[in-house]
Amino acid sequence: MKIKDLKIENQLKIGFSIILFLILVLGGISWRQSDKIAQQTTYLYEHPFTVRKAMGELKADILSMRLEFRHLLLASDEASRQEVLMNSAIYQSNAQHQFDTLSTHYLGPKSNIDDARKAFLRWIAVQEEVRVFSKTAKIAEVLSHLEDDGNVGRERIELMNKIQVIEKFTANKADQFRINSNELKTSLKLELILVVTGVLTLSFLVITLLLRNILKPVSELTKVTKQFEGGKLNTRSSYASDNEFGVLSNSFNTLAKTIQDEFAFKDRSVQLNESMLKGLETNQFQQKVLGSLMQLTNSQVGAIYLLNDRRSRFERLESIGLESSARKSYSAFEFDGEFGIALAKKKIMHITDIPADTSLSFGAVAGVLRPKEIITIPLIDRQEVIAMISLSSLQGFDAVAVRLVTDMQAPLTAWINAMVANRKIQQMGENLKQQNAELEAQQKELAAQASELSVQNTELEMQKNQLVESNKLKSSFLSNMSHELRTPLNSVIALSGVLSRRLTNKIPDEEYSYLSVIERNGKQLLSLINDILNLSRIESGHEVVEITKFNVNELIHEVVDLIKPQAKQKKIKLTYLANEALPAVKSDFEKCRHILQNIVANAIKFTEKGEVLISAKADEHSIQIEVKDTGIGIEKEFLTKIFDEFRQADNSNARRHGGTGLGLSIAKKYAAFVGGSITVESEPGRGSQFTLTLPLTPETDQFEGGKFQAYPAAGFSNSPGEVDEEQKKGKTILLVEDSEAVIIQMKDMLLSEGYDILVARNGHEAFGQIAVKIPDALILDLMMPEVDGFEVLRSIREKEETARIPVVILTAKYVTKEELAFLKHNHIHQLIQKGDINKHQLLDAVSRMMFPEKTETDRPIEKPQLKPVHNSSSDPLKILVVEDNPDNMLTIKALLSGYGEVIEAIDGIMGIEMALQHLPHLILMDIALPGMNGIDALQAILKEDKLKHIPVIAVSASAMKGDKEYFLANGFHDYISKPIDDKIFRQVIVKWTGEKTKGPNAEA
Repeated sequence: MKIKDLKIENQLKIGFSIILFLILVLGGISWRQSDKIAQQTTYLYEHPFTVRKAMGELKADILSMRLEFRHLLLASDEASRQEVLMNSAIYQSNAQHQFDTLSTHYLGPKSNIDDARKAFLRWIAVQEEVRVFSKTAKIAEVLSHLEDDGNVGRERIELMNKIQVIEKFTANKADQFRINSNELKTSLKLELILVVTGVLTLSFLVITLLLRNILKPVSELTKVTKQFEGGKLNTRSSYASDNEFGVLSNSFNTLAKTIQDEFAFKDRSVQLNESMLKGLETNQFQQKVLGSLMQLTNSQVGAIYLLNDRRSRFERLESIGLESSARKSYSAFEFDGEFGIALAKKKIMHITDIPADTSLSFGAVAGVLRPKEIITIPLIDRQEVIAMISLSSLQGFDAVAVRLVTDMQAPLTAWINAMVANRKIQQMGENLKQQNAELEAQQKELAAQASELSVQNTELEMQKNQLVESNKLKSSFLSNMSHELRTPLNSVIALSGVLSRRLTNKIPDEEYSYLSVIERNGKQLLSLINDILNLSRIESGHEVVEITKFNVNELIHEVVDLIKPQAKQKKIKLTYLANEALPAVKSDFEKCRHILQNIVANAIKFTEKGEVLISAKADEHSIQIEVKDTGIGIEKEFLTKIFDEFRQADNSNARRHGGTGLGLSIAKKYAAFVGGSITVESEPGRGSQFTLTLPLTPETDQFEGGKFQAYPAAGFSNSPGEVDEEQKKGKTILLVEDSEAVIIQMKDMLLSEGYDILVARNGHEAFGQIAVKIPDALILDLMMPEVDGFEVLRSIREKEETARIPVVILTAKYVTKEELAFLKHNHIHQLIQKGDINKHQLLDAVSRMMFPEKTETDRPIEKPQLKPVHNSSSDPLKILVVEDNPDNMLTIKALLSGYGEVIEAIDGIMGIEMALQHLPHLILMDIALPGMNGIDALQAILKEDKLKHIPVIAVSASAMKGDKEYFLANGFHDYISKPIDDKIFRQVIVKWTGEKTKGPNAEA
C-alpha cells in the first residue's frame, strides 16, 4: 500500500510520533550540555570571579585607609581625629574579611594569602608607630614616612607586591577557565549542530511527506470548490486516492455533476416555459417554442406534426432544418416510419447509436440526413396522441436534454391543446357569425354592455384599491413626516437651546433674542405637527385608551395653570369655580387633559376681552365640565362645522386668529374614545359655552389599561438616590444616534454632568462599541440606516452580558401600538420624543436610569409616635413652610392665615436652619427643592434631637398611585398633594395641631 493511500489519521500519528521522538532526543542532549555549562559556570564564579571581586574590595580598603591616615595627620581637632580613626577601623575590618574570603576561594598556594595578610598587618603596625610619632614630631617629618622610601611607604609597596602575586595567579586561572569554556563551547556546538541537523532533516522529511499528502488534496479541493462557487459548474477534482481525501474528491465530483445537471435542467425548463408563454399564436410557435426546444436540446433538425380534424394523419405544422422532400404527413393508424413505435407505445422514443453507413428501414423526418440520435415525443390528451415532435441531433443528446423533453411533455401537450382549442373557438365563432348575423348583432350588443359593466367594475375596483393605497400612503407619509420633520425641528430647537446656554452674555442682546425667537417658533411648529399626528393616530385606529382613576379638580387645576399665562398675556380673566363634591373619574387622564386643554385654549384664543369661566358638576353617571367665554361667538350655520378637521368658525376668523383647525376636532374624537361627548352653545358677539361630559366609569371593557412606564432592573425603583458629581465620573453612556445636531445637543447636556459619552452613528457602530466596552446605559434612536434601533434593542436583550443595560429611547418616529408593545416587552426605561427636549427632564430621566434607588434593602425610617401639638395663647403656634415656588408659598400662607406664625424657607438647607432657629410646631415640606430635596432634608431633621419630635408633612405635586406610601415610608408623618385641596389641607392641619377653630375658612 502506498503511503498516500493510508488514512490521514494514521499518517498524522506516524509523523507526529517520529517528530516527538526526535524532540525527546534533542531534549536529552540539551539537558546534558546544560549540565556541563552550568558546572563550568560554577567553577568560574566560585574561583576567579569571587577572588577578583575580593581583591578589588581589598585594594579599595587599603586605598581608603591610606587616605584616612593622611586625614588623621592633618586633623585639627579631636573630633575629626576620632571620626578618622573610626572610618579606618571600618576599612581595616572589611580588609580582614576580604582576606578570609581569599583564603576560602583562592586556588593557588595558601602561602600567598598568608604572606599578603602578614604584609598588611606590618603596614598597619608601622602606621600606628607613625601616628604616635606624629603627636610630638613636626608634620613634615611625619609625612616623609609616608613616601615610597619611608617606613610606611616601603611596607605599603611590599603589601601591594604580595597582592599582585595573588592577582597574577587569579588572572592566569581565569584564562585557563576561559580556554576550557571555549573548548567546551566548541565541542557542544559541534555536537548540537550535528544533532539538530539530523532532527531537522528527519522532521523536514516527515513534514514534507505529510504536507504533500494533505495539502495537495486540500489545495485541489479548495481550488475546484472556489471555481464551482464562482459559477464554473463543470469543474471537477482530479485527486484520486483510497484515503478520506479521495472519498471526498469523488463525493465532490458526484455532487458537482448533480448540481450542474439540475441547474442546466432548471435553466432550460425556464427558457422553454418562457418561450411557450410568449408563443400565444400558432404562427409564432416556430419562433418561440420549436426553436427554443431545439436550442436547449442541441438539435439540428426539428418538426412538429399535428393530428388533423379527421384524426387520420399527422400533418406538418412547423419545422426547422427539414428538407422539402421530407415534409410529408404520417398515418395515425399504420404506425409506419419514424413515428410508428412512439404511436404504438405512446411513449417518448430515443433512438441512439445510429451507424453512419447504415440506412434506416423507415423514412425519417430528416430525410437523407443520418443523425446520430433521434427523439420522438408524442403529445397525448385523453389517451389520444394529438401531436408529434421530432428532434434530431448530429452529436447526440445529453442527459439534461432527455430529462427536459420527458418532464416538458405535459406542458407541451397543454400548450398544443390550448392552441387547438383556440383554433376551434375561432372556427366556431366564424361559423356562428356566418349562420346567424342577427344573433351575432345581439351578442355584440350584450358584449358591449358586459364590456361597459366590466370597465365600470374595473374602475370601481381601481378606486377601491386607490383608496386603500391612499390610506396606506397617508399613514406611511405621516410616519415618515413625523421623523423627517421632527428630526430637523429637534435640531433647530436643540441647537438654539445649546447656543442660548453657551452664548449668554457673549453676544449683543438683540442677536441673543433671535435664539429665543427661533426656539419659540420651532416649538410652535412642533405643536402643529403633533396635532396632525394625533389626528392620524386616531383615524388609523392606533390610539390606545389608558384607564386610571383621578380627581377632576386636579385635572382642571392643571389645565388652568398651564393656560393661565396665555390668558394673562391677553389680559383675560381665567377662573375655575372649584367643586369639592366632585367624585373621582375612571378614564384616560392624558386624553381628558388634552380635551379640556384644547377647549380652554380655543376659548382664550377667540376671546378679546372679558373672561373665561370653568365650572363642573356631577350627576349619577357622569361629570359635566363647562367652559364659558365672552368671545366673538359662532354663527349658527358654522356650529356643525367647528369639529371638522382643518375648519374654524369661518375663513376670516381663521386668518385673524391662526391655527390649523384641529384642536376641537381632536378633542371631539378623544371625547368619543373615552365614552364622553362635547356640546356647544353660542351666540355671535356674546360668547360660547362648551360642555364636556365624561362618564364616571367606562361602559365597556374594550379599553386597554395600564400606563406606559419605565421598567427598572429587579429590586430597584425609579426614584434616584442622592447623586453627586464623583458618582457620575466614570459612568459611560453610549449615544446611538445618526443626527449630528442631536449628538451635539446630548453631549452638551450630559458632558456637563460628568458622564462619559460614547457615540455610535448607526447600529453596526453600536455593536462595535459594545463589543469593546459595555456601557452603563444606552440612549437609542429608533430610525437609523441599515440597522435600526429596534434591531439594536433586540440584539442586546438577547445576550446575557447586555440584557440588563438600562435604555432610554430618543426618537422622532411615530411609534405604533405594536412598536410600543415591543419596547415595553424589551424593558426600556423611558421614551422621549425628539423636538422640544427638556434638559431638566432628560437629566432627571438619565439620573433615575443610572442611579436607581434600591428598595430590597431599604427599610422605612423609624419616626417617633407623635401626638397632635395643642397650642396655648402663651405659646403661639409656629408652622415652618419649606417651598421654592413663590406662588405655592403665597397659597399656603393664605391657607394658614389665622393659624399662627408662618416661617418661610425656600430650600432644604434653609429649612433645616430655620427649624433649628425657631423650633416650629409643624413643618410643611415640599419634595422637589433646589440643592437638598425634601426627603434628604427630612432625614437631616430626624437626626437632630431638638427637631425629631416635630411632625413633618410632605406637600408634593407627585400624586400618582404609590406616591403617598413612598413618602410615608421615607419618614414623613402625613401627605398633602398639589394642587392643594382646601378641605383636605384644613383636616391635616387640625389633625397635627388641634387648632379646630382657627384659620380663615374655619367652620362656625
